[in-house]
Amino acid sequence: MKMIKRAGFDLLKGAIAAVVAFAGLVVGGIITAIIGLPKTGLPPQVDMNTLLPWLFLTQIVVAIVLGECFQGLNQRYWQRLLSIWLCNYLLYYLLNALDGLLFSPLPHMSTGIVSDIFPALFMAGVIAVLWKPRTVESLNIGKVRAYFAERKPANWAWRLALAWLAYPPIYYLMGRAVAPFVQHYYEDPSLNLGLTMPPSVGVLLAMQVLRGALFLAAVLPILIAWRGSQRGLWLWVGMVIFLQIAGQAILQAYWLPAGLRIPHSMELLADSLLQAGLYALLLCFPTKRVENRQ
Repeated sequence: MKMIKRAGFDLLKGAIAAVVAFAGLVVGGIITAIIGLPKTGLPPQVDMNTLLPWLFLTQIVVAIVLGECFQGLNQRYWQRLLSIWLCNYLLYYLLNALDGLLFSPLPHMSTGIVSDIFPALFMAGVIAVLWKPRTVESLNIGKVRAYFAERKPANWAWRLALAWLAYPPIYYLMGRAVAPFVQHYYEDPSLNLGLTMPPSVGVLLAMQVLRGALFLAAVLPILIAWRGSQRGLWLWVGMVIFLQIAGQAILQAYWLPAGLRIPHSMELLADSLLQAGLYALLLCFPTKRVENRQ
C-alpha cells in the first residue's frame, strides 16, 4: 500500500512538472519569435491533438526518473536545479535536435536549440523542489576537486577520453545491427515520414563525436555526486539516458510505424546501457562510496 501511495504521489509530481514544462515551451516559442527565429517544421501527418498527450506522458516519465535519481545525490536546491537542467536539456532536447539535423529534411530544426532551453529550465526548477533529498550535502568546488584527485591526471585523461570516444563506435555498431529493419523508412520518400539519410558516414560519425561529449557532460554531475553502488549507477544513468533519448525520438513520434520504432527502441536501450556501463566502470569509485539509495 505504501508503494502504491508513493507511486501515485510521484505521478502527481510528474504531472505538475510536465505542466510547467509546457509553460516553458510556450515561453521558448515566444522568445524565439521575438528574436526572429522561424518555427521548426513538423511532418504533415502530425496532429497536435494527438501529439500533446504523448508529449505530456513522456514529460511525466522523464520528470519522475530525473527526480528520483537526483534526489539520491543529496545536493542543495540550486545544485540540483542546474544539474537536472543540464541533464534534461542536453539529453532530451539538444541531442535529439542534433539527431534531427542529420535524419530529418524538415526545416529550421535548429530553432529548438534555443527555444528548448526554457522547458528544461522550468521543469528542472520544479523537480528540484518536489523531489527533496532527506539529507543535503553541499557539492562545493572542494568536493569536485576531491573527486578528480582520486586519480592522477594521466589516468583521468584516458578514462574521460575513452568514455567520450567510445560512443561513436557504439552508435555505429548498434545502428548497423538495426539498419536492415529500418533503412527503407529513411530512403523511401513516398512514405513521407519526415526522415532522410545523412550525406555520408563521415558526417554521421563526426556528429556522434560531438554527441558523445554532450552525453558525458550531461551525466558528469551524477558521476561526481554519486554515493551508491557501481551497479546502481549503471542502472540509474542508463535509465536517465534511455528515457530521455527514446522518449522524444520514439514514444512521442506516434506517426512513425512500429516497424521503425521498435527496432530503434531496442537500439537506443542497448546504446544507453553500454554507455552507462562504461561510465560506471571508468568514472565511479565503488569502494569509496556509501550505499544510501532508497
